[in-house]
Amino acid sequence: MKNTVYPIILILLFTAFRGNAQSVSNRSAQINKIADKIETYYIFENIGKALSEQLKNEGENKTFDGLTHQEFADSLSSYLARNGNDRHFNVLYNPLPEKEALNKKEVMKLFDAINRQWNYGFEKVNRLDGNIGYIQYTGFPPSNKQARESLKATMDLVSNTNALIIDLRDNNGGDSKMVELFLGYFFKKRIKLSNNYTRHNNKTSKSFTNRRGRGKTYLRKPVYILVNNRTISAAEGFAYELQQRIGATIIGEKTYGAANPIQVFSIDGTFDLFVPVTEVKNTITQTNWEHQGVKRDLEIAHEKALAMAQILALEKFLVQKIKTELTPLEIENKLLDLRTELKTNF
Repeated sequence: MKNTVYPIILILLFTAFRGNAQSVSNRSAQINKIADKIETYYIFENIGKALSEQLKNEGENKTFDGLTHQEFADSLSSYLARNGNDRHFNVLYNPLPEKEALNKKEVMKLFDAINRQWNYGFEKVNRLDGNIGYIQYTGFPPSNKQARESLKATMDLVSNTNALIIDLRDNNGGDSKMVELFLGYFFKKRIKLSNNYTRHNNKTSKSFTNRRGRGKTYLRKPVYILVNNRTISAAEGFAYELQQRIGATIIGEKTYGAANPIQVFSIDGTFDLFVPVTEVKNTITQTNWEHQGVKRDLEIAHEKALAMAQILALEKFLVQKIKTELTPLEIENKLLDLRTELKTNF
């Protein structure tokens, strides 16, 4: 469950102070409410309208009748993601008994206590042979003071390394503001990242790197990012930005392919509906990673991605004659060990 903690807690943040849960038995009425939300709020108007009509037909045909609340949520999540061709669609069965109702301040306090136990996503931070920094990052929590301090401490620790590996395998995403803070460490100045459009209110916004509370930057050194099919949303955005802007090398498997930010809607106090409401366009590519995921520079089984990143970094050190605590011969021996680990000739 470790790699799903952030999405689950973020859901609680959005929903725990919404009011009392209600007992709901009219499945058709629930489907109509969900369909109306999709038609009104989904970022792509034509798709939203078509999906809404299709879903209402399913309600009339009693497609989802006879299912428990949990089965309904699971089935509808798959249905929307498949027919809407958008993996950010989701329906969560999340009833809130009256006795468990919390106000927003209490939710935030509980949320932060849980994040603190997970060290704000920083699972491992160390130095690998050859003076290579390594950060295993499991999620992007809200960017409060404690999260910023953990990020600063992490980046200070790896600041003197010759190359950096950021492990985003199984990182399910989270808060975009934390993405902007983390990205800020890789640039000297504030950088505009994207233009964003929200259809239902016809609003545009811009996203920038954030330098608040930043410690030592990590500039002009190789960065390798490890990904897999559970690298999702904000984690994909982080990798995408560093690939486009500083040439970070993406290693691993196809990522999830969910780019457009969501809004959460409560349905009868029993279900939470996740609808992508905003389209993000990178200022360089004028697009994003929706559907296709982040392009990998080197496609490899995710179990082998860490060894592969070390190989690429050490080979670069030899070619560029970058000094490390290892002699050139020791680097060659280390490379031999890593290549043996991969069981591949390079």
